[in-house]
Amino acid sequence: MPPLLQYTAIAVGLPVLAWALWSSARLARANRNGTAGMDVTAYGLLPREELDASEYGPIAPEVADATLAARQGDWRPGAALLAAAGQDWDRRWYVLTRLALVAPEEDAWLSAWRAERPGDPDAAAVHAQALLYLAWHARGEGYAENTPADRLARFKQLLQAAFEEARSAAALAPHDPSPWVTMVTAARGLVLPHEEFRRIWSELTARAPHHFYAHLNALQYWCAKWCGSDRLAHRFAQEAAASAPPQSLLSVLPLEAAFERALQGSGAVPLAGRHPKSELDAVRAALAAVPADDPRSRLVRHRLAAALTLAGKGAEALDHFRVLEPWVGGEPWSYHGNPVAMYDRARALAIVKAGKRRTKAAPVPTAGS
Repeated sequence: MPPLLQYTAIAVGLPVLAWALWSSARLARANRNGTAGMDVTAYGLLPREELDASEYGPIAPEVADATLAARQGDWRPGAALLAAAGQDWDRRWYVLTRLALVAPEEDAWLSAWRAERPGDPDAAAVHAQALLYLAWHARGEGYAENTPADRLARFKQLLQAAFEEARSAAALAPHDPSPWVTMVTAARGLVLPHEEFRRIWSELTARAPHHFYAHLNALQYWCAKWCGSDRLAHRFAQEAAASAPPQSLLSVLPLEAAFERALQGSGAVPLAGRHPKSELDAVRAALAAVPADDPRSRLVRHRLAAALTLAGKGAEALDHFRVLEPWVGGEPWSYHGNPVAMYDRARALAIVKAGKRRTKAAPVPTAGS
């Protein structure tokens, strides 16, 4: 190469190399320290101490009122909400699970409900899911090999009770998929064989073929950490997303499968692989098609914000982080012992990748906007 070209290449290359090293250092620092030292308010974000990992999003006011009434001993507002949900199965499941979460702490209201209406399928379905929550509470966090034998035994006992109660609830309301969702989750904990799980799944999808929450639970069964493998989980996610209606929130399943694969690694931020643009576009379109206050949208938005950060689309990811805050208790952050720290690292990476300060959020498309 002629000397002039060599000097030109050096003159151009050194600044590029310096920029690359500087950028890599900033990313490494963000991944290590999160937003420490950053003025997050300049990006429209909340200080880390204001983030709340107790929920993945705000609880619908009427559901919050019903759960408060349950804690005070009154089951009727919750029963009325379940009845009002009709055959909006995802809405019904959201209400049912919020009620069931109360029972392990205070169950007098549920006992009164069952005593006054012994054949009520809604009460039976809530009871089955409450038993499932009790089972997971008995098991505790962590993997089976790190769980004491007595806790695992109690876990299996309560899971079996939840499974049988869900069967009874299903017999009381043959059209309702809700008890079958409970059975799907219990099947994971009981490590039921694939053939038996497929029979349960067939019953569920015959009643609600595109049940959002059911698919999230079923994907867990097919993951390597439970009863399947990375390959089976990926295939389930791809097939479910492809067969769903246009603009379905089930489009998030491939992202979820990728995050599950990330659990096998040791990275500080739970992101894995680069998602095809078509997958990201499908999730974007699905979010734009549902109301902003749909509880499912928050679950999806957490996953999309993480995927966009990984894809280097920091500015777009920040738009979603702004919508989510202060609630950071969703996946993939909740896969880790400190969800706030994981979330904070991801948004720090998004800030670095955005490349410039933005004090005003761009509008995130929602249904009707």
